[in-house]
Amino acid sequence: MAAWWAALLDVEPQSPNARTTTITGSSLRVVIEHSQIALDYHPEASGVTAINLALGDLQEVHRTVNRLAQLGSHPDRATRHGEVTALWFRDPNGADVALYLPAAIADHAADVLSEELNPKTVLAHVSRTTRQTSGTSI
Repeated sequence: MAAWWAALLDVEPQSPNARTTTITGSSLRVVIEHSQIALDYHPEASGVTAINLALGDLQEVHRTVNRLAQLGSHPDRATRHGEVTALWFRDPNGADVALYLPAAIADHAADVLSEELNPKTVLAHVSRTTRQTSGTSI
């Protein structure tokens, strides 16, 4: 869990004590409490159903997706609502985590009215765009 969130936020986890791990990024802090009596995580029990992160630019999206891919985590869906496109991941406990792309991506789907997009097509667009400026790909 800590490795996944650390990869998402591109920071090192900190353990101030044996029961707590914190992962603090520039705009989000995640605190993971370890308990000997804790039951398996259940989103309804904890109240967490979705987390949305707005990333600054496509280079940041590219780096974040690559870090999560190294942990075997890939977006399971992509959506568009108006001008906002999001890549959806699941954290290790099953909570939905949306990475909001910084600009609308209009050329990645044949049906411009569709709200559900192919995540591979969105990733290909991000890769093409970032490759033009940095020479790397997802």
